[in-house]
Amino acid sequence: MSLIANLIIDEKAGARFDEVVVPRLAGFSEGPVSVVHLSDPAPLPDPSGHRHVVLSGSELSAAAGAPRDAELVRFIRRAAFSGAAILGICYGHQMIARALAADTACRKAETPEFGWRRLTLLPNPLFDGIDELVSAQFHHDEVVDLPEGFEVIASTPGCAVQGFQVSDRPIWGVQFHPEVTFDRGEGMFARNVARDERARANFANELEDPAALEKNDLIFRNFFAPAG
Repeated sequence: MSLIANLIIDEKAGARFDEVVVPRLAGFSEGPVSVVHLSDPAPLPDPSGHRHVVLSGSELSAAAGAPRDAELVRFIRRAAFSGAAILGICYGHQMIARALAADTACRKAETPEFGWRRLTLLPNPLFDGIDELVSAQFHHDEVVDLPEGFEVIASTPGCAVQGFQVSDRPIWGVQFHPEVTFDRGEGMFARNVARDERARANFANELEDPAALEKNDLIFRNFFAPAG
């Protein structure tokens, strides 16, 4: 079984994630997939018993903090203790760093990143079959100062920790958004640039061919691949 934690608080955006992204990710999972919502006031469930746990992005700030941070940190630690494979995306990536490294492992980024950005990748099982990668970026916060046992596996010129793995365990965080397709990304960029001055100032497009985004799918294939 796989568990997707939808950490988006906005009702409309959260429903869109359930409608568009969850079925896409479920297509990479061999078993059934369930979804839990941080927007639901009920306590987060015990993630034990799930082989894979995905933590989504969110409009929340991991650097500034939110009312349910302590609960989410416990959720992540329980998932890690249970031996589940974990993949955190953007906010999920940042909260894994806070839960398993330190609260100080996330801060406001000096230069936020928006747009289609090319990543520098280091060899890692999460990137098997990927020679180069361009992916969507939407972030004001960043992961920093990871302790021993965390391996940085991806970067951009503006963000040194675009991806990490925890102590050779199947626990990864990625700052970028491999779940975002071309059409969805273009719409999201347009909305961000229209309403956010820092997004306008820091937008960049390093995508030459939209077909190149298909390589992002390999991240999910690798993450959900059976062990061994």
